[in-house]
Amino acid sequence: MASQKLEYDASLGGTETLPSHVSSYQYAAGALKEIKSLIDEAQLPASSKLIFQTLPKHMRRRAMSHHPKRLPRKYRAAHKSQMGKAGNQPVIGKRPSRKYRRRPKNLMREYVRRQAKHIWLETHIWHAKRFHMIDRWGYRLPYASCDKTFRACYRASANHCLLQDMSFYICVQLQGSMALLTAGFARLSSDRCGLSIAAKTYALGYREGSIELFADGQYPRGALQRVRFMWRREKAAGTPAARTLWLWLHPAAAEAIIAQLIGVFQLKSTKQQTLPLPPPAEEAGKQQPLRFWTQTKAVERRRTYVNAQNAVELQVLQQELNRYRLTGEQSQRLLTASLRGQRPDEKQSKYCQNALRLNTQQALLSNLIMGFEVVDPRLHRPRKRSNPSVQATPTDFANFLYLQRPDNLPDSCLWDAEARDRLSDNMLTVHKYEQLRQQSAVVPGEPCAFEASLQSVPLLLIQRPGCNEGRLGYGSGWDVVAPADYGMALWKTFIMWGARPGGLREFDSVAREAGVEVHLPDTIAGKQLAGLAAAERRLRYFRLPPNKRCNFRKLAVVSPFTAPWQQLVRDWRISSDASEGGDSNANANGDADGAFYVLRDHRLLHKLKGCVNLALEYPPQVPGDSLIQIRLQLVARGQLRANALICLPTQEDWLQQRRQFQRRDVAPVYLEPALPDANERQRKASRLDHKRQLKRLRARRVREKRKLQETSMRRVHIRAAHTALLVREQFEHMCRLWLPTEPAETLDSVRRQCSREVFGYVSSAGFNYSEARVCGVGYVVAAGLRQLLAERPDSAANINYGGRRSLLCMVRDADSLVYRFARLEISECVFSSPC
Repeated sequence: MASQKLEYDASLGGTETLPSHVSSYQYAAGALKEIKSLIDEAQLPASSKLIFQTLPKHMRRRAMSHHPKRLPRKYRAAHKSQMGKAGNQPVIGKRPSRKYRRRPKNLMREYVRRQAKHIWLETHIWHAKRFHMIDRWGYRLPYASCDKTFRACYRASANHCLLQDMSFYICVQLQGSMALLTAGFARLSSDRCGLSIAAKTYALGYREGSIELFADGQYPRGALQRVRFMWRREKAAGTPAARTLWLWLHPAAAEAIIAQLIGVFQLKSTKQQTLPLPPPAEEAGKQQPLRFWTQTKAVERRRTYVNAQNAVELQVLQQELNRYRLTGEQSQRLLTASLRGQRPDEKQSKYCQNALRLNTQQALLSNLIMGFEVVDPRLHRPRKRSNPSVQATPTDFANFLYLQRPDNLPDSCLWDAEARDRLSDNMLTVHKYEQLRQQSAVVPGEPCAFEASLQSVPLLLIQRPGCNEGRLGYGSGWDVVAPADYGMALWKTFIMWGARPGGLREFDSVAREAGVEVHLPDTIAGKQLAGLAAAERRLRYFRLPPNKRCNFRKLAVVSPFTAPWQQLVRDWRISSDASEGGDSNANANGDADGAFYVLRDHRLLHKLKGCVNLALEYPPQVPGDSLIQIRLQLVARGQLRANALICLPTQEDWLQQRRQFQRRDVAPVYLEPALPDANERQRKASRLDHKRQLKRLRARRVREKRKLQETSMRRVHIRAAHTALLVREQFEHMCRLWLPTEPAETLDSVRRQCSREVFGYVSSAGFNYSEARVCGVGYVVAAGLRQLLAERPDSAANINYGGRRSLLCMVRDADSLVYRFARLEISECVFSSPC
């Protein structure tokens, strides 16, 4: 016990004594050193744990490894660094709440951002909630309703009212003397396509006209687009003042037409101007810094071009006017119910109201222009959607209206730029309008006192007569031109009065019902749409598995996705030259590109129609390299789609058709024999070789990974394949093996691609509700039509279908072997389209 060491201090009887004082400096230095070591160990632990794994268990969360904001703020930077080194990117912050996004300021900022690439119409928000929207021609446009309204839109266009927003058409204003404008447009058009732009019936300003424009001096080739125009009425007869002309251009060809107008009239832009400098600031004893003004706009407003003598001025009035199209028998009644004149005692307003009360719009002058000043459309809107019920005026009253037409009928302040700007600036916004109604309305829905002080809205009403062939009058209606910022108010008013909204699909369906086409294949818009349709068909075709694809080589179709017009015209021209004894080689070398154009000469079209219906002599003036627009109607049952082949029947086909007509047989007239496919084995071999190659590359990467894993202490991942280029090359190779040879590579490959000679293609087709049959619009080569007329037997010419003598041809879809007969009619509406 005596040898045991005592460990207690002297106060308890031990030998150890405690110091009487402690040095604070040394104590603090030791404590600081310990705290530093603890912090370093916590931030950079020697273990393999992550930051969120070092937290106490009561603070750990499963979502911390994915969301840095779950961690304490002081650990977030280190956690993001660890996640970045591991290859895991931190999660982007959550989307702002809907309440924040729907604030007016933020909502408008988002709308402006989304309009940077594509222009929106004033009715875009309304359409975007109800329609399928597509990007076309620099605009974001409604294509078709999300509901099943195809048949309903036809009923509206035929018996009720179909409403379409065509404000994407660009209005171009030309100002100059009548002589200069007439001489300029004479270089861009031809009187063979109809009345000129300076015709007296249009120059007076009471009617809207249409004219076909071509590149300068290139008629009949170089077609641009068919445009509608209207002249401003002269206020004083005989005055040498400059005339004003409005052109309504389709956006697909608008820039090309503007470039042609600039070149013809020798115009220059007024955008670059020399502005006077302000007086120097040193004179006032102050030195002001330079300031820069920047403003971002999606569209340059009111582009202006003038010539050197200021004799002709061109202004692009894009997004300054709205244009709505009302189609159907009830469109006139809808206008009467939805529009109320501001000054009903004036002659112009009284005439407009009486004209709109007629039983039908065909009783008025065709393409009549009426200026109508109405009250704000928001004031004359029903509480719920309803159909108009207006007492119609007898049709006999139309003669009285025609004689009592006022001279200022087409006048409107929409022609003045200052008036249009004043209307936009003084328009009462919807928000302010609703606020005033909440403050002033005693009874909901009743008129308020402030509504009488709202400014009136000037409109231009343009009558459309409809088609003059087939179903007469179909497609008739009215076009309404309204100032900017009033588009949505007018659109909602028409909708509440019972109009059926339509989109771009309805433009094509109405034109097909009328037997015409909106965009011809030789125009700029026609070529663009044909390219888009071909790309879509090709993409849809190769999305199918190989066992679901049509083998076009076996079907004997050389161009399954688009109509090869150039090659078709080339084949027929070379064959006709050889039959006539001409130098086919020289012709082929001199014009081997096969340039084509649609025949628009109304005199020749009228003669060709007489040849078809009355068996007259074929006019020799018809060019052989021209395409003729036709209307097709299947004789019996069957289907017809776009890009179908139009073929010449043989004598056996005529006899078979005669027998089937007598027996009322609806079976196909002829079946195309399937051809052998020489690339079928090559496709299978290539597909197997490609799969083997991908497997070999995969096995090579696996062996590399296993070899590296043997010497590595960490887990080794297999490297990326990087076979995208190989797969793309294989896909392109398979596409070449699937599709037939290009028609341009071999001569006479389009005309005789199958057992029946091809002399045309169908551009658009579908079920026609007016005829209750499958109908379509197509184009045929003039030489092929001549041969069809020459080979038609007399017995076939006497067959009546629906009480009419008919010229028959054969049609076949690109993905079918079935040939059927179809009635062929020459379309004269190619130069006076109702759409």
